[in-house]
Amino acid sequence: MFRKRWVWFLFIIGLIAVSFYFWKSRSSSYEVSVFKTDIGWGYQISNQGKPYIRQPMIPGIDGEKGFKDAEQAEAAGKLVLHKIENQEFPPSLTVEELKELGVEIP
Repeated sequence: MFRKRWVWFLFIIGLIAVSFYFWKSRSSSYEVSVFKTDIGWGYQISNQGKPYIRQPMIPGIDGEKGFKDAEQAEAAGKLVLHKIENQEFPPSLTVEELKELGVEIP
């Protein structure tokens, strides 16, 4: 009788550990931040505190032009992060997507 309870106890502890592992692995470890450049604003996506993508200019347009302000850079970074979290690779942005976000394209 004691042995049977012990087996059930270990089984339940194992289920809790496996559930915690999968819950922890699903939580996002990515973060978006913005930064000022000589040409405007850019964004960076970090993974567990380490730089993953650094985008100092508006992607997908001719020339090197930065985002007009921090809000536009952050909006673009958040869309890229959304694509990463949904496993859309490459997580590139189109000019149409940028315009939908309100990014001013020079």
